[in-house]
Amino acid sequence: GVPVASRLINGPLYSVNPIALRQNIHILTSNKRCLTQLETESFGTVLLLEIGATCVGSIQQNYSPGESISKGDEKGYFRFGGSSTMVLFEPGRIQFDADLIENSHQHRELYARMGDHMGTCVSGPAE
Repeated sequence: GVPVASRLINGPLYSVNPIALRQNIHILTSNKRCLTQLETESFGTVLLLEIGATCVGSIQQNYSPGESISKGDEKGYFRFGGSSTMVLFEPGRIQFDADLIENSHQHRELYARMGDHMGTCVSGPAE
């Protein structure tokens, strides 16, 4: 796909630990965040939201806005530690895997590693 320039949304650095999330879901909307819009052929418009948290000093972007990227290319990284990411798809563009849906309904955290299968592209937006 082709990313546009990231937009920094400044905020404090609260923990994104699953226990903390159960107590205060506003953590995901108040922490430091970077929002990147990605235009893709298969998935349409995809929003990537990187959420900086405690012990994350900044979010480093390594891509060039407007230049095509490929699956597996490094987009950027969190400096000093890790954090959370969210990927938002247009309605009807992706069918998530059953284990991801089941664990999400039970409010269980799942770890994703590079190359893990989490869903399948659907051929277009829902009508």
